[in-house]
Amino acid sequence: MSRSERRAYRRLTKNQDPYAPPPATAAARARIEQRQRARRATSRQGRSSSLLGGRTGWIVFGGAAAAFLLGFSLAWPAGVGLALLAGVGAGLGWLALSLGFVIWRRRATPRSADGRSAGPR
Repeated sequence: MSRSERRAYRRLTKNQDPYAPPPATAAARARIEQRQRARRATSRQGRSSSLLGGRTGWIVFGGAAAAFLLGFSLAWPAGVGLALLAGVGAGLGWLALSLGFVIWRRRATPRSADGRSAGPR
């Protein structure tokens, strides 16, 4: 390769990433598209893969914190020790009830083989 050819090649490839992977084959593109379609379907459905992900986690843990504060503030006139016990009891009660409900709801929903919900919600 002559000097002018090397310079022309460098000008052509100047803004390209030297570590970029080679272009994907048709089969690889199909697998990527399939994964993206599955990901979009689960995100459209609003269901996360983890038990306490997203809105459900906020409801469970935020509700527990709110129940703790409510129990603590309602029992405050009786004393600090009793107020702490009431707050912790209210928070743990909320956690137990809401987690039980989340697990019950997750098990009650029928699922198809590909992990999506079988029926309308």
